[in-house]
Amino acid sequence: MKKLLKILKYIFVGIVSIYITFIIGGLIVKNQGQSEINEASILRDGAKIATDKNGRKIEYFLYGSSDVNAPVIINIHGSGLDGTFEKAVNKSACETLGVRGISISLPGVGNTDMKKGRKVIDWASEDLQAVLDAENIESFMITGHSQGNPHAMAAAFYFGDRVTGLGLNAPLLPNDVTEDIGIAGALANESLKTTEELENPLNAYWFFGLYLYVDLLAPSAPTQTLVNMGTNMDKDTVLVEMMRHTFSRSMVRGSAANTWESALDVAYLWGFDPREVKTKNICVWHASDDTACPPEIGAWLAEFYQENGSHVNFKNDNIGYNHMTFCSSHYRKAENSMVKALLDGQNKIIKLSPIE
Repeated sequence: MKKLLKILKYIFVGIVSIYITFIIGGLIVKNQGQSEINEASILRDGAKIATDKNGRKIEYFLYGSSDVNAPVIINIHGSGLDGTFEKAVNKSACETLGVRGISISLPGVGNTDMKKGRKVIDWASEDLQAVLDAENIESFMITGHSQGNPHAMAAAFYFGDRVTGLGLNAPLLPNDVTEDIGIAGALANESLKTTEELENPLNAYWFFGLYLYVDLLAPSAPTQTLVNMGTNMDKDTVLVEMMRHTFSRSMVRGSAANTWESALDVAYLWGFDPREVKTKNICVWHASDDTACPPEIGAWLAEFYQENGSHVNFKNDNIGYNHMTFCSSHYRKAENSMVKALLDGQNKIIKLSPIE
């Protein structure tokens, strides 16, 4: 009995020690905040910087056609990634199809300034507006992958008819909508802390935990997590290398800002209802083997938008790539890309429009 009590005592002391270590480490990471813009990464990857109406710096990348009269597509990355990933996914298609491509690093990611406690809807009028102004863009198509989807839908909601095509790759929905329609939410939608909760020093362990995973262990740990999700992921060595690069680069200014980005209110309380999006040209591509964002979400969105008068291109392929299906080599080819699908959808909408 004494031996058992001694073992339990050691276990208790060990757990408390680990908890205290995570709290102290988290407070250090949290207080360090976001470091200065990494000029070396900007030069190496050809990034550009725009300034929003509040003075925040927004990182973005240009690719494809340089013709100012060419159609424009804006590609938004998912959680943990940065703008270089969407550039790598869409560059070849944009070049082949003569489209001006732009990818934007979300707040707190890459070299974009963080904005603690932000709402997704604010991104459209701040970050995206700054890039549109810098590049003198009026109308555009926009796509999102994973956490990029809320931002793409926010743009379609906010800019209305200026958005000529909306592409949703592995989409998710805000918590209020999933509860309303009775569909399970995306990964970790109930376990995340709110911004207010992250302010509490006792929750500082979140900062240290994320630091260990996405910063200290980057890019191997997060890359391997995605590779393990799909049975065929390791076959696309180019995609794996793209993920390694983006996971490494997304933390160039530290992981504290990315922790604020993972707050429940930022990720799942968007500040607008995506059911009010009126874009007529929409792609919804959501693999049926996706375990990060339930594929029922994509199927529901495709049906909802189609029933509300939109032309919807829906795909639910299962090729063993899970959450990264439509970033794979097959879909990076111009003829199979979402860029082409949105261009084709735009042309179809124009032909179907009544002549005034």
